[in-house]
Amino acid sequence: MRAGTWIKRLAVVAALGAATAGVLPPSLPAAPSASAEGMGAGGEFHPLTPARIHDTREAINDPVNPGKKATTTTGAAYDVQITGEGEVPSEPGEVLAVVLNVTVASPEAQGNLAISPSGSTAGTSSLVNFLPDRNVPNLAIVGVGADGKVEVKLTTSSASSAHVVIDVFGWISTSSSTATGGARLIPVTPGRVADTREQGGALGAGETLSVAMRGADAFDPTVPDIVPDRETVSAVMVNITAINRQSGSTNTNVSATPTLATGPALTSNTNVISGLVKANMAIVPVGPDGRVHFRNNSGELHLAVDVLGYFEAVDDEETTGRIIPLDAPFRAFDTREAAFGNVPLGHGSKEDWSFKKFAESVTLGDIVLSEQSALIGNLTGTGLVPLRSDLPQTTFLSAYPGGEERPTTSNLNVPVGENVPNMSLLTFGTANDDAYVLQMYNNSGSLHYILDVYAIILK
Repeated sequence: MRAGTWIKRLAVVAALGAATAGVLPPSLPAAPSASAEGMGAGGEFHPLTPARIHDTREAINDPVNPGKKATTTTGAAYDVQITGEGEVPSEPGEVLAVVLNVTVASPEAQGNLAISPSGSTAGTSSLVNFLPDRNVPNLAIVGVGADGKVEVKLTTSSASSAHVVIDVFGWISTSSSTATGGARLIPVTPGRVADTREQGGALGAGETLSVAMRGADAFDPTVPDIVPDRETVSAVMVNITAINRQSGSTNTNVSATPTLATGPALTSNTNVISGLVKANMAIVPVGPDGRVHFRNNSGELHLAVDVLGYFEAVDDEETTGRIIPLDAPFRAFDTREAAFGNVPLGHGSKEDWSFKKFAESVTLGDIVLSEQSALIGNLTGTGLVPLRSDLPQTTFLSAYPGGEERPTTSNLNVPVGENVPNMSLLTFGTANDDAYVLQMYNNSGSLHYILDVYAIILK
């Protein structure tokens, strides 16, 4: 189990306040552990009809060059208005965080993008890693600043530019929010509920895969009834894997929507180039028919859909399922760094990480939020070295609760020469008398990986 150095480092950082969670106003009474009393609506998710609120290609909500097509120059940091956009409440005091899909489009050079609440520091954490001419998306759960904005920062390897596209899928409430209809996140054992390679065949241009989510069963018979068949289930958290290796494949994007689109969707959840496999996590409202619809924009590709959790309305003051974003993304580990041994995860190997010290260090004001069931973090695979040139030049990485059997699902697919990010819901398990253990598995070759934590889920 990897723990020692990381635990020491984390304890120091926590003492400096870097692992502090976003505040739920009004201030909660001081207590040794999280108290349900007084949390009100804090940490509840409100799904929205997906909407595009920022697009530098079209000068939508563009603070850099309003009124005309614009690019984002390397090293530039700018704020994007979130509250009052795409049906997000206009009062910043209502909104603790937002759920966004952020896409870097047509970058001219290799680089990364960071996003954080306005007025905070993004640190070393990145949300999107990209190569030239690749459209790369990723989900973000990020707090908003006091002015209702987030900061976007783009860094590239040379003086160049890229476009930035932001779609909003929902928001998370503060304790003082007066909004109704909020829901709590219930993590589940990841289960595959759709795979066009097994059923239905590849999706052509403009074709849609409609998946029943309420009452969904996984293909694996050991994880039945993965989502309850109840109208109180308002949204699902899924991992969408696009397998774009058909003879008719082209560069394309996939959109997940609560209602069946009659034409191209106005938002997208994942972009994938021809010949590759790309996974991207999404939080999608469930439609009136209990389904979510996945539309392929062009070419021909296969889709696999894994359910990671669901959102359900809960009318109580319990802590279960409340989402608490950190003040800023926190780098939990990076296996490339000497502090973590600079040791990649080997071929067909697995290893455990203890998050006990992390769980005990996260605070909400003066309250220690030690009772946590999961975290939401950006998992990045990098530096894949295959065993031999004649063996697969790609691998997949799975993260799952410690002490449990490895699921048939994966978190991300990583080819040689690429840094691949994907936001992930990572549920804790118990191993060696530690209730905060995550297990990592690498399928092929040797792989480094990085985890940036964005939010925690209360138990």
